[in-house]
Amino acid sequence: MTDFSLIIPTFNESKNISILIPKLISLFEKNNIKFEIIVVDDDSPDGTWRVAKELSIRDERIHVIRRANKKGLSSAVIEGMELAKGNALGVIDADMQHDESILPKMLIALKENDLVVGSRVVEEGGYGEWGFVRRMMSKAATLLARILLPIPIGDPMSGFFILKRELFEEIAPLINPRGFKILLEFLGRKKGIRAKEIGYVFRTRIHGETKMSSSIIQNYIVALYDIRFGKYISLTFVKYSITGVIGIFVNLFGQFFATEVLNLKETGIIYQSYFKPSIAVVFGFELSVLSNYILNNIWTFNEFKKTGALDNIFGFIKFNLISVIGLIIQLSVWRLSLEIIQMYFPNMFGSFSTYISNLLGIFLATFGNYFLNKNFTWRYSE
Repeated sequence: MTDFSLIIPTFNESKNISILIPKLISLFEKNNIKFEIIVVDDDSPDGTWRVAKELSIRDERIHVIRRANKKGLSSAVIEGMELAKGNALGVIDADMQHDESILPKMLIALKENDLVVGSRVVEEGGYGEWGFVRRMMSKAATLLARILLPIPIGDPMSGFFILKRELFEEIAPLINPRGFKILLEFLGRKKGIRAKEIGYVFRTRIHGETKMSSSIIQNYIVALYDIRFGKYISLTFVKYSITGVIGIFVNLFGQFFATEVLNLKETGIIYQSYFKPSIAVVFGFELSVLSNYILNNIWTFNEFKKTGALDNIFGFIKFNLISVIGLIIQLSVWRLSLEIIQMYFPNMFGSFSTYISNLLGIFLATFGNYFLNKNFTWRYSE
């Protein structure tokens, strides 16, 4: 029977993993811990998975998962935990910056808690050689998490923790595998978790390069939003709506440019007797459609981003057709609701009637466009 399953998510950590795993084995054997180590590697170019595989040949308690088409720390941890056999499940980075020597103490503390975190902010903990700026960034991120989420610990940014299998099985269906800080997912998805922190000093990386980048900050904010508000309003929809607002300004700019610079002022297309847009309006509309497609492709639906030329051409055609459908929905709702207001509430809204009607049309068209684009243009699943 395995008491403890330790998950090590890796990417380009070949030099570190060959040092860390023997140290872990020695530590666990010394403390009579029945264990397994699961390395989940995202197809590292430096062959981390190969190094781990060689170690696993010599010790059957080491298991290696090589993921060819999946990326990301959270999904790697979840995949490892799903295959784990231990009653206690743990996570440690492969870069040697987490102090593995406190794992036995963490396992003892887990007996009276649901989750135990290796912490840099409690007694015997510290940030090591971190500079002032990085310390302040970490503290700001921690403060933001504590404001938005019901977090019972002081170091929610830690990637070093263990938890009981029952807690994982309860929360796993709620976790967003695209999230960045996996500990946040466990702490933020359930209230009343019994948690304890064990201090350790964060060590300096010896081999390899840090994964810290500007995208990590963005991913952290995204994770906070998803945990706190995602069940009410999808983050993807928020990004889609922001893109749409940007598109409004692009549309107006396109109309201005076509009118004042290209001198396209005459009426050229008639969709309905009550709607006679000038060529400049059509130019602005198409320019906004193009900008919206590009932004949605690289940002809103970036995990399903279209890359090939042909793929993008067909994607843009779909997006354009759906945008036209959205425009028809908007105009139809605007026209219908305006007539209803003028018929039944002629004096209630006055000159604002047309704006209220148009706002309703925009709202319904946005939802319609989002649904169609998510399911047909990008075939996105949340």
